[in-house]
Amino acid sequence: MAPSHSSNKTNITTSQATSRRGTRQAKQRVENHELEAEVIDDNDDDDVDVDINSSENGALAEAVVAEASQDGSQPNSVQELLRSMQADQHKRNEIRKKSVYKAYNEAHASTQEAITSHFDEHEVRASEAHEAQMARLKDLLKIKAQIEATMAEKLVALRQDYVYHSKALEMVVEHRMKQLN
Repeated sequence: MAPSHSSNKTNITTSQATSRRGTRQAKQRVENHELEAEVIDDNDDDDVDVDINSSENGALAEAVVAEASQDGSQPNSVQELLRSMQADQHKRNEIRKKSVYKAYNEAHASTQEAITSHFDEHEVRASEAHEAQMARLKDLLKIKAQIEATMAEKLVALRQDYVYHSKALEMVVEHRMKQLN
């Protein structure tokens, strides 16, 4: 058996890694591979990375400031920088809150105005329809009154005709009875 040779080559070339993961990740991979090959043992745990865009920036900054004040290794200007970053983040959040609140109030006011105008328009249309219905009802009531007056006149005329015809019939019957007697 031949002795096994271990090579420090990676399975993925740097061009493949660049195309698959992007330039930054490929560079980190190459750097990590070089560090593994050289087996460098650095115990540089004093460095603390702070992500400025992190949502946990306030808690992290306080932790770093507390650690730095305990260690005394960071200068006072870094602590002030972290505090100012935290204050700036707080200010940005306040500005965002104010802009959201302002947008909400504007949207609320415009919606309220739209609803009010919609109901006002509806009330105007309903009022116009009601007035038209009332005018039509008045016209129909006038027509009904005229028809009832005409019917009353015709009824009076019909009664008069009935009385006249009943008297005429009575006279005819009386006259026939006289002839038969």
